[in-house]
Amino acid sequence: MERKRDKWVFYVTGIAAAMTACTNHGQSGKPNIVIILADDMGWGDVNANGNEIVRTPALNHLASRSLSFNRFYVCPLSAPTRAEMLTGRYFLRTGVSSVTRGYENMRSEEVTLAEILKENSYSTGCFGKWHNGGYFRQHPNRQGFDEYAGFCMGHLGYYFDATFIHNDEEIKSSGYTTDFFTDMALSFIEKKKDEPFLCYVAYNVPHSPFQVPEEYFSKYRSAGVDTLLSSVYGMMENMDDNIARILNKLDDLNLRDNTIVIFFSDNGPNTRRYNGGMKGIKGSVDEGGVRVPFYISWPGKIKPEITDQLAQDIDILPSLLGLTGIEYKFVNPIDGKDLSDVITGKIPSFDRFIFSRQGNQPLQTCNASVRNEKYRLVRTRNDTLLYDMNYDPFQEKDISMSEGEIFRQMADTLIKWENDLVAQYIPVTTIEAGFKDEKSFILPVQDATLSGKIKFSSIHPNQSHSVGWEQNGDSIFWKLEIDTPGNFRVDLQYGCNPDQTGSRFELSSTSGTYSFSIDWPFSSVKLPEKDYVKRSESVERTWSWMNIGNMPLAGGSERIVLKLKELHSGDAGMIKAIRFTRN
Repeated sequence: MERKRDKWVFYVTGIAAAMTACTNHGQSGKPNIVIILADDMGWGDVNANGNEIVRTPALNHLASRSLSFNRFYVCPLSAPTRAEMLTGRYFLRTGVSSVTRGYENMRSEEVTLAEILKENSYSTGCFGKWHNGGYFRQHPNRQGFDEYAGFCMGHLGYYFDATFIHNDEEIKSSGYTTDFFTDMALSFIEKKKDEPFLCYVAYNVPHSPFQVPEEYFSKYRSAGVDTLLSSVYGMMENMDDNIARILNKLDDLNLRDNTIVIFFSDNGPNTRRYNGGMKGIKGSVDEGGVRVPFYISWPGKIKPEITDQLAQDIDILPSLLGLTGIEYKFVNPIDGKDLSDVITGKIPSFDRFIFSRQGNQPLQTCNASVRNEKYRLVRTRNDTLLYDMNYDPFQEKDISMSEGEIFRQMADTLIKWENDLVAQYIPVTTIEAGFKDEKSFILPVQDATLSGKIKFSSIHPNQSHSVGWEQNGDSIFWKLEIDTPGNFRVDLQYGCNPDQTGSRFELSSTSGTYSFSIDWPFSSVKLPEKDYVKRSESVERTWSWMNIGNMPLAGGSERIVLKLKELHSGDAGMIKAIRFTRN
């Protein structure tokens, strides 16, 4: 079988070709796959790893029935980890380098686990945080998932009764986000119970803002736990309850024995809290920033025990292919290792190098580290240190001077790896839009370049809006690549008090310039305060859409510019996004 998809081709061979002919779940013998991913959860945020405060009975139970990787590693930040898990390739190879401003976008040509499984008659669903691009070709539905419900940005601004996308349509949820994502996942499992499925549940907790149902928060706060930890552990316990719902659903449908269940987190803890004494938190390339819990369960096939095998997120895809018997020849080779024989006990564990690199620093000077079974070398902008992780797991003593040869070998290995990745890195910061099958596309200000006094509403561009429209000539712009030219209706998402109306704007493209004014007020208000900890993210507000006219867009490179031409009062209001709908 040969399949062509834009710039890539892959081939199904051997067992996989035979399996594709089988449509009956029982006949094919293919296991279901459930992947549960936490957001900003550290290694120490589970009872099973020595945390005596947080309550995680479902995860404790899952750990007791799983092969638990004691040394499993991910990236220091979210989007790179997700890209590596989905593709089996180091994040820079996929076009991802950071978490916002387009640097989280994964190339649509990348082959994902969902696409491979879908080619092998799996139904595929993803529920929760995507964070690998939200434009048409980067959307989960175009990356192998039959069904998607969630949000594509790096973080969500409000965790109750939130607005999400379900496939390509906007929907309003009810209740707490973690509960909603679980509801959607359970519905998918119920619908697909008679065929093999991949269900990827990507929770957005315990990522900030720190919002959680009051009963979970008060349980810890009344026990004397501080506000921040009460929020984090409340979010963890709520997620644990929802994980129990998923595991119970598998049991109720008699699917558990034929389902591989994986649980892990996308990076280290987002605050300084119990993490087994390890050095580093989220964003760090030290042990505590990249080591997370990892459980894999398959009753009767995987023996419940703890392994010290060094493993990382790039291994998930090839290991699942090994466990399911699917063979693929990739045009772009993967970096992960097939650990299925280690997982099933056929071969012993082995030594290897595990690499880590920050994704929120200048490309050429990112902090980075490499470790094997014995040593970890950590290079920052200030120094390069070497640790013996067997005798010094908390990284307290630098041994680079006494172990000079090991230091040089590890440093050379890290540099060689980095040079290879950086040389292949091509970001996807130009927005690809205007496809024939794309009804509309939205340009959020978080992906725009700002000028003058205009600024984001938060230090975190994700979910931000623009403020500071108070100086004539200031503008924002987006770089696009339009697939199919056409005429588009243009709408502006904004907030504007009555005393801010009347300002005149100019919207321009390569096809022309159009003027409009905001004459209709919409008093944007903050949503009800539900944070237990003061947030650094932008507050969530109400917004309105107004039609500002029609605009033709030519095919190819395009530059959309929104400029303030005539300020009517001291401030022209707030702008969130522009939407283009093909006429």
